[in-house]
Amino acid sequence: MTLGHDKTGGLFQGIPGIYLLLLCDVIKQFGLNEQDILFDMGVSRSDLLQPDSRITMKMGHLASQRATALAGDLGLGMAYAQALKVTLHGSVGLVAMTSPTIGAALEAMSRFIALRAPFFKAAFETDAQEMMVSLNPTLEMEAPIRTFMTEAILIGVTIMSEQLLGRSLQQTRVEMTGSEPPYYSRFRDRLPVPVLYECARCCVRAPIALFHAVPQLADPAAAELARQQCELEYQQLFPQQESFADKIRRHLQNSPKGKALPTQEEVARRFHLSSRTLKRRLQEDATSFRELLEQEQTLRAKQLLQDTDLDVSGIAYQLGYRDVGTFSTAFKRWTGITPRAFRQSCQG
Repeated sequence: MTLGHDKTGGLFQGIPGIYLLLLCDVIKQFGLNEQDILFDMGVSRSDLLQPDSRITMKMGHLASQRATALAGDLGLGMAYAQALKVTLHGSVGLVAMTSPTIGAALEAMSRFIALRAPFFKAAFETDAQEMMVSLNPTLEMEAPIRTFMTEAILIGVTIMSEQLLGRSLQQTRVEMTGSEPPYYSRFRDRLPVPVLYECARCCVRAPIALFHAVPQLADPAAAELARQQCELEYQQLFPQQESFADKIRRHLQNSPKGKALPTQEEVARRFHLSSRTLKRRLQEDATSFRELLEQEQTLRAKQLLQDTDLDVSGIAYQLGYRDVGTFSTAFKRWTGITPRAFRQSCQG
Protein backbone atom coordinates (compact mmCIF):
# COMPACT_ATOMS: atom_id res chain seq x y z
CA MET A 1 0.00 0.00 0.00
CA THR A 2 1.52 3.31 -1.07
CA LEU A 3 -0.01 6.34 0.58
CA GLY A 4 1.16 8.87 -1.96
CA HIS A 5 3.66 10.01 -4.54
CA ASP A 6 6.32 12.66 -4.43
CA LYS A 7 9.25 13.33 -6.68
CA THR A 8 12.50 15.02 -5.88
CA GLY A 9 15.32 15.14 -8.37
CA GLY A 10 13.33 12.82 -10.63
CA LEU A 11 13.29 9.97 -8.13
CA PHE A 12 10.28 8.66 -6.23
CA GLN A 13 10.62 9.32 -2.53
CA GLY A 14 8.77 7.43 0.20
CA ILE A 15 8.91 7.10 3.99
CA PRO A 16 7.72 3.96 5.83
CA GLY A 17 4.37 4.64 7.50
CA ILE A 18 5.58 3.07 10.76
CA TYR A 19 7.75 6.15 11.35
CA LEU A 20 4.72 8.43 11.28
CA LEU A 21 2.93 6.04 13.64
CA LEU A 22 5.88 6.18 16.03
CA LEU A 23 5.82 9.97 15.85
CA CYS A 24 2.16 9.92 16.89
CA ASP A 25 3.02 7.64 19.82
CA VAL A 26 5.76 9.98 21.05
CA ILE A 27 3.37 12.93 20.80
CA LYS A 28 0.88 10.97 22.91
CA GLN A 29 3.61 10.29 25.50
CA PHE A 30 3.99 14.05 25.83
CA GLY A 31 0.27 14.27 26.65
CA LEU A 32 -0.54 15.86 23.28
CA ASN A 33 -3.17 14.90 20.70
CA GLU A 34 -1.92 12.76 17.80
CA GLN A 35 -4.90 13.84 15.71
CA ASP A 36 -3.33 17.29 15.51
CA ILE A 37 -0.67 15.60 13.37
CA LEU A 38 -2.86 13.28 11.29
CA PHE A 39 -5.58 15.85 10.63
CA ASP A 40 -6.52 16.06 6.96
CA MET A 41 -3.84 13.56 5.84
CA GLY A 42 -6.30 10.85 4.89
CA VAL A 43 -4.51 8.11 6.86
CA SER A 44 -5.35 6.24 10.05
CA ARG A 45 -3.36 4.19 12.55
CA SER A 46 -4.50 0.98 10.87
CA ASP A 47 -3.26 2.28 7.51
CA LEU A 48 0.14 3.06 8.97
CA LEU A 49 0.40 -0.38 10.59
CA GLN A 50 0.29 -2.11 7.21
CA PRO A 51 3.74 -3.62 6.46
CA ASP A 52 4.00 -1.94 3.04
CA SER A 53 2.58 1.47 4.01
CA ARG A 54 4.49 4.53 2.86
CA ILE A 55 3.85 8.23 3.07
CA THR A 56 5.10 10.93 0.74
CA MET A 57 7.93 13.35 1.45
CA LYS A 58 5.32 16.12 1.60
CA MET A 59 3.31 14.25 4.25
CA GLY A 60 6.45 13.51 6.23
CA HIS A 61 7.45 17.16 6.21
CA LEU A 62 3.96 18.28 7.21
CA ALA A 63 3.85 15.76 10.07
CA SER A 64 7.27 16.90 11.30
CA GLN A 65 6.20 20.54 11.05
CA ARG A 66 3.09 19.89 13.13
CA ALA A 67 4.89 17.69 15.66
CA THR A 68 7.74 20.12 16.31
CA ALA A 69 5.26 22.97 16.74
CA LEU A 70 3.24 20.89 19.23
CA ALA A 71 6.26 19.59 21.18
CA GLY A 72 8.12 22.90 21.42
CA ASP A 73 11.05 22.47 23.84
CA LEU A 74 10.02 19.02 25.07
CA GLY A 75 12.86 17.31 23.17
CA LEU A 76 10.95 15.55 20.39
CA GLY A 77 14.05 14.29 18.57
CA MET A 78 15.59 12.72 21.67
CA ALA A 79 12.31 11.14 22.74
CA TYR A 80 11.78 9.79 19.22
CA ALA A 81 15.29 8.28 19.16
CA GLN A 82 14.59 6.48 22.44
CA ALA A 83 11.43 4.97 20.97
CA LEU A 84 13.22 3.57 17.91
CA LYS A 85 14.13 -0.12 17.75
CA VAL A 86 16.39 -1.78 15.20
CA THR A 87 13.55 -4.04 14.07
CA LEU A 88 11.42 -1.05 13.00
CA HIS A 89 13.84 -0.42 10.13
CA GLY A 90 12.83 -3.55 8.23
CA SER A 91 15.42 -4.88 5.80
CA VAL A 92 17.81 -2.04 6.65
CA GLY A 93 17.60 -3.00 10.32
CA LEU A 94 18.18 -6.64 9.42
CA VAL A 95 21.35 -5.70 7.56
CA ALA A 96 22.56 -3.86 10.66
CA MET A 97 21.68 -6.69 13.06
CA THR A 98 23.45 -9.38 11.05
CA SER A 99 26.48 -7.42 9.81
CA PRO A 100 29.85 -8.90 10.78
CA THR A 101 30.93 -5.69 12.55
CA ILE A 102 29.40 -2.50 13.89
CA GLY A 103 31.37 -0.61 11.27
CA ALA A 104 29.79 -2.66 8.49
CA ALA A 105 26.35 -2.11 10.05
CA LEU A 106 26.76 1.68 10.17
CA GLU A 107 28.21 1.76 6.68
CA ALA A 108 25.14 -0.12 5.38
CA MET A 109 22.79 2.19 7.29
CA SER A 110 24.55 5.19 5.74
CA ARG A 111 24.32 3.71 2.27
CA PHE A 112 20.63 2.87 2.48
CA ILE A 113 19.47 5.92 4.45
CA ALA A 114 17.38 7.02 1.44
CA LEU A 115 15.10 4.03 2.08
CA ARG A 116 14.20 5.26 5.57
CA ALA A 117 15.06 8.97 5.79
CA PRO A 118 15.06 10.48 2.29
CA PHE A 119 15.33 13.98 3.78
CA PHE A 120 19.02 13.31 4.54
CA LYS A 121 22.24 11.94 3.16
CA ALA A 122 24.80 10.24 5.36
CA ALA A 123 28.55 9.86 5.01
CA PHE A 124 30.58 7.12 6.71
CA GLU A 125 34.27 7.84 7.29
CA THR A 126 37.15 6.20 9.19
CA ASP A 127 40.76 6.96 10.01
CA ALA A 128 43.35 5.35 12.27
CA GLN A 129 41.71 6.65 15.46
CA GLU A 130 37.97 6.89 14.92
CA MET A 131 34.95 6.34 12.73
CA MET A 132 32.29 8.90 12.00
CA VAL A 133 28.77 8.98 10.58
CA SER A 134 27.85 12.51 9.50
CA LEU A 135 24.45 13.75 8.42
CA ASN A 136 23.31 16.51 6.09
CA PRO A 137 19.82 17.44 4.85
CA THR A 138 19.12 16.98 1.15
CA LEU A 139 16.31 19.55 1.19
CA GLU A 140 15.78 22.98 2.69
CA MET A 141 13.86 22.64 5.97
CA GLU A 142 12.96 24.78 8.95
CA ALA A 143 15.46 24.72 11.84
CA PRO A 144 13.11 22.92 14.34
CA ILE A 145 12.44 20.14 11.81
CA ARG A 146 16.11 19.79 10.94
CA THR A 147 17.05 19.60 14.64
CA PHE A 148 14.31 17.06 15.39
CA MET A 149 15.29 14.75 12.54
CA THR A 150 19.04 15.10 13.08
CA GLU A 151 18.74 14.29 16.78
CA ALA A 152 16.44 11.36 16.09
CA ILE A 153 18.78 9.82 13.50
CA LEU A 154 22.14 10.40 15.19
CA ILE A 155 21.04 9.50 18.73
CA GLY A 156 19.10 6.62 17.18
CA VAL A 157 22.36 5.35 15.66
CA THR A 158 23.99 5.19 19.10
CA ILE A 159 20.96 3.47 20.64
CA MET A 160 20.93 0.97 17.76
CA SER A 161 24.65 0.28 18.25
CA GLU A 162 24.03 -0.44 21.94
CA GLN A 163 21.17 -2.77 21.03
CA LEU A 164 23.38 -4.62 18.55
CA LEU A 165 26.27 -5.01 20.97
CA GLY A 166 24.29 -5.65 24.12
CA ARG A 167 26.57 -3.33 26.09
CA SER A 168 27.22 0.36 26.61
CA LEU A 169 29.32 2.40 24.20
CA GLN A 170 32.65 3.80 25.29
CA GLN A 171 34.25 7.08 24.13
CA THR A 172 31.40 7.71 21.68
CA ARG A 173 29.56 10.98 21.28
CA VAL A 174 27.00 12.80 19.17
CA GLU A 175 28.03 16.21 17.87
CA MET A 176 25.55 18.95 16.91
CA THR A 177 26.19 22.31 15.28
CA GLY A 178 23.71 24.44 17.24
CA SER A 179 23.69 25.64 20.83
CA GLU A 180 22.64 23.32 23.67
CA PRO A 181 18.81 23.23 23.95
CA PRO A 182 17.11 23.57 27.35
CA TYR A 183 15.66 20.04 27.19
CA TYR A 184 19.06 18.32 26.94
CA SER A 185 19.53 18.43 30.71
CA ARG A 186 16.38 16.29 31.09
CA PHE A 187 17.64 13.66 28.65
CA ARG A 188 21.37 13.65 29.45
CA ASP A 189 21.29 10.72 31.87
CA ARG A 190 18.88 8.72 29.70
CA LEU A 191 20.95 8.75 26.53
CA PRO A 192 23.66 6.17 25.77
CA VAL A 193 26.29 8.79 24.88
CA PRO A 194 26.85 12.50 25.55
CA VAL A 195 25.76 15.12 23.04
CA LEU A 196 28.20 17.96 22.37
CA TYR A 197 27.07 21.28 20.91
CA GLU A 198 28.61 24.14 18.92
CA CYS A 199 30.46 21.57 16.80
CA ALA A 200 31.55 21.86 13.17
CA ARG A 201 29.14 19.22 11.87
CA CYS A 202 26.29 16.95 12.90
CA CYS A 203 27.72 13.48 13.40
CA VAL A 204 28.42 10.47 15.59
CA ARG A 205 32.08 9.96 16.49
CA ALA A 206 33.36 6.70 17.97
CA PRO A 207 36.77 5.07 18.52
CA ILE A 208 37.92 2.83 15.70
CA ALA A 209 37.67 -0.13 18.10
CA LEU A 210 33.89 0.10 17.78
CA PHE A 211 34.24 -0.33 14.02
CA HIS A 212 35.58 -3.85 14.61
CA ALA A 213 33.13 -4.80 17.40
CA VAL A 214 30.91 -7.78 16.54
CA PRO A 215 27.09 -7.55 16.91
CA GLN A 216 25.42 -10.26 18.98
CA LEU A 217 23.47 -11.56 15.96
CA ALA A 218 26.27 -11.28 13.41
CA ASP A 219 25.60 -13.62 10.48
CA PRO A 220 27.41 -12.72 7.24
CA ALA A 221 25.18 -14.95 5.09
CA ALA A 222 22.00 -13.41 6.53
CA ALA A 223 23.52 -9.94 6.16
CA GLU A 224 24.15 -10.54 2.46
CA LEU A 225 20.55 -11.67 1.94
CA ALA A 226 19.28 -8.60 3.80
CA ARG A 227 21.53 -6.39 1.69
CA GLN A 228 20.03 -7.91 -1.46
CA GLN A 229 16.56 -7.16 -0.06
CA CYS A 230 17.60 -3.53 0.45
CA GLU A 231 18.87 -3.31 -3.12
CA LEU A 232 15.58 -4.77 -4.39
CA GLU A 233 13.58 -2.37 -2.23
CA TYR A 234 15.64 0.50 -3.59
CA GLN A 235 14.85 -0.50 -7.16
CA GLN A 236 11.15 -0.83 -6.34
CA LEU A 237 11.01 2.45 -4.46
CA PHE A 238 13.02 4.33 -7.08
CA PRO A 239 11.80 2.64 -10.27
CA GLN A 240 13.28 5.26 -12.56
CA GLN A 241 16.76 4.10 -13.46
CA GLU A 242 19.47 6.28 -11.95
CA SER A 243 21.09 8.40 -14.64
CA PHE A 244 24.82 8.73 -15.04
CA ALA A 245 24.57 12.32 -13.77
CA ASP A 246 22.73 11.03 -10.67
CA LYS A 247 25.63 8.63 -9.97
CA ILE A 248 28.20 11.41 -10.26
CA ARG A 249 26.05 13.71 -8.11
CA ARG A 250 25.75 11.00 -5.43
CA HIS A 251 29.50 10.37 -5.56
CA LEU A 252 30.18 14.06 -4.94
CA GLN A 253 27.62 14.16 -2.11
CA ASN A 254 29.32 11.20 -0.39
CA SER A 255 32.82 12.68 -0.71
CA PRO A 256 34.49 13.40 2.67
CA LYS A 257 33.68 16.69 4.32
CA GLY A 258 36.36 19.14 5.33
CA LYS A 259 38.42 18.83 2.17
CA ALA A 260 38.21 19.79 -1.49
CA LEU A 261 35.77 17.87 -3.67
CA PRO A 262 37.35 15.49 -6.21
CA THR A 263 38.37 16.81 -9.61
CA GLN A 264 36.86 15.69 -12.89
CA GLU A 265 39.93 13.55 -13.57
CA GLU A 266 39.71 11.89 -10.14
CA VAL A 267 36.02 11.10 -10.61
CA ALA A 268 36.68 9.76 -14.11
CA ARG A 269 39.30 7.36 -12.72
CA ARG A 270 36.89 6.29 -9.95
CA PHE A 271 34.35 5.31 -12.63
CA HIS A 272 37.02 3.76 -14.87
CA LEU A 273 36.46 6.30 -17.63
CA SER A 274 38.53 8.84 -19.47
CA SER A 275 37.88 12.49 -18.64
CA ARG A 276 36.55 12.98 -22.17
CA THR A 277 34.07 10.10 -21.84
CA LEU A 278 32.88 11.43 -18.48
CA LYS A 279 32.29 14.82 -20.06
CA ARG A 280 30.39 13.31 -23.02
CA ARG A 281 28.14 11.15 -20.83
CA LEU A 282 27.24 14.12 -18.63
CA GLN A 283 26.44 16.14 -21.74
CA GLU A 284 24.02 13.36 -22.71
CA ASP A 285 22.26 14.02 -19.39
CA ALA A 286 22.15 17.76 -20.19
CA THR A 287 24.66 18.75 -17.52
CA SER A 288 28.38 19.09 -16.90
CA PHE A 289 30.85 18.15 -14.20
CA ARG A 290 31.32 21.82 -13.33
CA GLU A 291 27.58 22.25 -12.83
CA LEU A 292 27.33 19.21 -10.54
CA LEU A 293 30.44 20.29 -8.65
CA GLU A 294 29.10 23.79 -8.08
CA GLN A 295 25.74 22.43 -6.91
CA GLU A 296 27.50 20.40 -4.21
CA GLN A 297 29.87 23.26 -3.33
CA THR A 298 26.91 25.61 -2.95
CA LEU A 299 25.09 23.20 -0.64
CA ARG A 300 28.18 22.62 1.51
CA ALA A 301 29.01 26.33 1.67
CA LYS A 302 25.46 27.22 2.75
CA GLN A 303 25.45 24.54 5.44
CA LEU A 304 28.81 25.67 6.83
CA LEU A 305 27.73 29.32 6.84
CA GLN A 306 24.40 28.51 8.46
CA ASP A 307 25.34 25.77 10.92
CA THR A 308 28.92 26.55 12.04
CA ASP A 309 30.89 29.46 13.47
CA LEU A 310 33.78 28.99 11.02
CA ASP A 311 34.90 32.26 9.50
CA VAL A 312 34.61 32.68 5.74
CA SER A 313 38.30 31.99 5.17
CA GLY A 314 38.02 28.71 7.11
CA ILE A 315 35.02 27.69 5.04
CA ALA A 316 36.89 28.58 1.85
CA TYR A 317 39.76 26.34 2.99
CA GLN A 318 37.41 23.43 3.78
CA LEU A 319 35.94 23.69 0.30
CA GLY A 320 39.35 23.62 -1.33
CA TYR A 321 39.82 27.30 -2.16
CA ARG A 322 43.29 28.78 -1.72
CA ASP A 323 42.05 32.25 -0.85
CA VAL A 324 38.85 33.75 0.51
CA GLY A 325 38.45 36.19 -2.37
CA THR A 326 38.11 33.44 -4.97
CA PHE A 327 35.59 31.63 -2.80
CA SER A 328 33.54 34.79 -2.17
CA THR A 329 33.42 35.54 -5.88
CA ALA A 330 32.29 32.00 -6.65
CA PHE A 331 29.65 32.03 -3.90
CA LYS A 332 28.22 35.30 -5.18
CA ARG A 333 28.06 33.81 -8.68
CA TRP A 334 26.16 30.79 -7.34
CA THR A 335 23.73 32.60 -5.06
CA GLY A 336 23.73 36.29 -6.02
CA ILE A 337 24.98 37.41 -2.57
CA THR A 338 28.27 37.28 -0.64
CA PRO A 339 28.97 34.60 2.00
CA ARG A 340 28.75 37.21 4.78
CA ALA A 341 25.43 38.49 3.48
CA PHE A 342 24.08 34.94 3.34
CA ARG A 343 25.17 34.27 6.94
CA GLN A 344 23.56 37.52 8.11
CA SER A 345 20.29 36.59 6.37
CA CYS A 346 20.27 33.25 8.21
CA GLN A 347 20.86 34.93 11.56
CA GLY A 348 18.22 37.56 10.95
